Amino acid sequence: MAQHASLPGRDIHRIVTMALRCETVDGIAPFNEETTLALSRGPSPERMHFVARQDDKVIGYAGAAMVGEGAEAELAVDPDHRGHGVGSALLAEILGWLEAHITNLRVWAHGDRPAAGGFAAAHGFTRDRVLFQFSRDLEGFAWPSAWPEGIGRNWPVGDARAVEIASGVRLRPFRVGRDEAEWLRVNAAAFASHPEQGRWTAADLAAREEETWFDPDGLIVAEDEAGLLGFHWTKVEDGVGEVYVLGVDPRAQGTGLGRTLTLAGLAHLAAHGIRQVDLYADESNAKAVELYQSQGFAVVRTDVQWDKRLR
Repeated sequence: MAQHASLPGRDIHRIVTMALRCETVDGIAPFNEETTLALSRGPSPERMHFVARQDDKVIGYAGAAMVGEGAEAELAVDPDHRGHGVGSALLAEILGWLEAHITNLRVWAHGDRPAAGGFAAAHGFTRDRVLFQFSRDLEGFAWPSAWPEGIGRNWPVGDARAVEIASGVRLRPFRVGRDEAEWLRVNAAAFASHPEQGRWTAADLAAREEETWFDPDGLIVAEDEAGLLGFHWTKVEDGVGEVYVLGVDPRAQGTGLGRTLTLAGLAHLAAHGIRQVDLYADESNAKAVELYQSQGFAVVRTDVQWDKRLR
């Protein structure tokens, strides 16, 4: 077992290869976007990589990061090496690195599989947070009969009620190099109580802007004279669309802007030939769950975050 503040390219390749093997067997990727992006980041005192090897192969990997007084981690073991203590050894290494510096450790289990739940419970973790993945086909979607002036180029229309927005509010695409500070402000305000999204930094945003899937036209913002009011950031990979992040500034919450932005992002995806759209929402976010279900989205996967109090 080895600890690394940063990873050499050969190890990154081997970890990605192992992750693909896990996905093939389990039917779900073992790591989320943050863990995947962190594989290639430079060293940080708040993050550590743990690698289990056999000969020249990686048979297990865990990434952990300190977040305030707590820590978060993800780990996976190659399917051919499960049941032999590799996962327990990775977890022990994480806890040894953290020592007495944190109050609790949170670990994601993607897909809510019984084996992962059994592992977590056996090591003293409790079920703490549930994340739903929703999905729907846009075929037959109830599109509005009209869009506000100035937007909706090639966007679909239908028989549903026309989209209206408040006077002085307009929708437009994100402007790279100009909107970052305002976007970060609204994101922080909209997700002030969210354990992950609300703490995005300028570096986090810049990293996404450098991703091959990033399209500023697919990041639709709402603004008035005082600044940004909200945004719907869409994402497309392998022909599947995603409601990547949808946020509304507190001063515009309760006005229906969230629903309008949702429709605008879906219309943008449909205008670009996308038919399947996925999104994620916390089980505890009842308003978001209700909104997406009202628009025909159904739960297709459940992820669970397990928590262990350490002191």
